[in-house]
Amino acid sequence: MAHAKLSGLLPWLIAARPMAHAMIALPLLWGQALALVAIASFDWFWFTYCLMFGVLCQAYCLYLNDYADEQLDRSNQEYWLSGGSRVIPEGLLTGDKLYQAAIGLAVALIILSVTALTAGRPWSPLLVMIALVLGWTYSLTPGRASYRGYGEVHQAVSCGILLPVIGFYAQTGSLAGFPWAGLLPLFLVFFSSNIITALPDARSDSEGGKHSYPVRYGLKRAARHALVLLLAANLTVLLINLLWSSDLLMTGMLVIPPLVLLVCAMSPLAAVQAGPEARPAVRQFMMLTISSQAWLMTAWTILLFLKGQTLV
Repeated sequence: MAHAKLSGLLPWLIAARPMAHAMIALPLLWGQALALVAIASFDWFWFTYCLMFGVLCQAYCLYLNDYADEQLDRSNQEYWLSGGSRVIPEGLLTGDKLYQAAIGLAVALIILSVTALTAGRPWSPLLVMIALVLGWTYSLTPGRASYRGYGEVHQAVSCGILLPVIGFYAQTGSLAGFPWAGLLPLFLVFFSSNIITALPDARSDSEGGKHSYPVRYGLKRAARHALVLLLAANLTVLLINLLWSSDLLMTGMLVIPPLVLLVCAMSPLAAVQAGPEARPAVRQFMMLTISSQAWLMTAWTILLFLKGQTLV
């Protein structure tokens, strides 16, 4: 009986793509770390709220994404760290079930936001509604940004701006004193992230009428743009942290490793092109740039938490 229950839940877990949770968790944690620096306190109740919001929001967005991309994912045979969760093409779940589950998750998120409102966060329902609208319009009409183009802007706004704001507001109950300039590198990181994860799907996206960044600009040009955006993000983080802190050693540990990874990514970039013979180069480029993003976001969040702890 227990095994059967696990088998029933496992496809839903796969569809939620736990390995992708860093895209949600890190900007939420970054916002909370920034709040710790701002108010010199950290509330575990609101940390739990952000954790629950992040898990539910990720499943909501990705279930809708799989539902919207059903036909495209069925024809895509070149996926790698992309191409959806594959639960629909493999017959584990139907698109209709994922859609219904996404609606249920939306209701759960609204209830969660009302709970936050009653606990002293009056703007939480509005922020959650914005998140729901962004998740919906990324995949479905009327926006359908991932198909019509500029899905990378959609993701940059959602993950690079909205999620840090939600994390900060949850901990502080206010956006007064929020350092808005600090969101610029996060915007660039998540803009480039959307480009990078779309690289392996360029052919199937083009055939399916999905105007992703690599479809609009070509594989090599898109990869080059992603690399430049990440370089700009790292240099912006360097500048911001030099203004925020005089600790050169910590700032160096923050930006030097991801910059080294980006320099290494220039080698496979030269071989990035369409066709099966270039897949190893595309994968190597993706791994190096994704690792650079992960280091930058993780190290910056830890650095902020450590700075905040000294103020408590």
